[in-house]
This record gives sequence, C-alpha cells and structure tokens, in this order.
Amino acid sequence: MDRVVEVALSDNADLDAAVVAVDGVIAAYATRAELPFWPLLFNNVTLRLLGSDGFPAEAKHQAARDLTAAAVGALTVDVGDRYPPEDIAEAHERVDAGGRGRVLIGVPD
Repeated sequence: MDRVVEVALSDNADLDAAVVAVDGVIAAYATRAELPFWPLLFNNVTLRLLGSDGFPAEAKHQAARDLTAAAVGALTVDVGDRYPPEDIAEAHERVDAGGRGRVLIGVPD
C-alpha cells in the first residue's frame, strides 16, 4: 500500500508496517504511542500526524459526506445471538464464551 490512513496507529501498527510500501505514507489521527519503529524505519515510511483541529470546516463536512457515501451498503455487522432483557445474564455468558457475531439485547417496544 502506498498510503495508509489510520485512526488507531499503535493498535494497527504491525499490520500497517507489514502492508505499507517502501517509501509509503501513513497518515494517523490517533495512537497510544507504541510503534514498530524499526520496520517503519527500514521501509523509509513517512508518518504524517494529523490533528483535525486545523482542517477547514468544509473539508470535515465533505469527508463525512464521502465516507457516508462510500459506506452505504458496504458495512455489515455479523449479528449472532439475540436475547430478551430478562436473559441478560445468559447473554453475558455467551459473550464471555466467545464465538461469532455480536450479541444483541432486545428492548421491548
């Protein structure tokens, strides 16, 4: 990848370092500050640390519109089990046990 836009740099830094091209650029908005320094150094990666406070309001609005348009129909959530509120303890046990999909607690109408 020539360009990576990252919202959780330290959480995804190992993956970013593995996929970014030599002389690639990572633009980051947030991090916990732990980074795989040497792999990034050896690939001559440029880190651009971006604070959104300096972005013009129209640029922020356009980015929100573009992201929303790109995401329509593209984002899915794997829903696993559904539980009524009275079975919330069982739902917690299901989460603790792991497995696929999100666990949902239904709220009565």
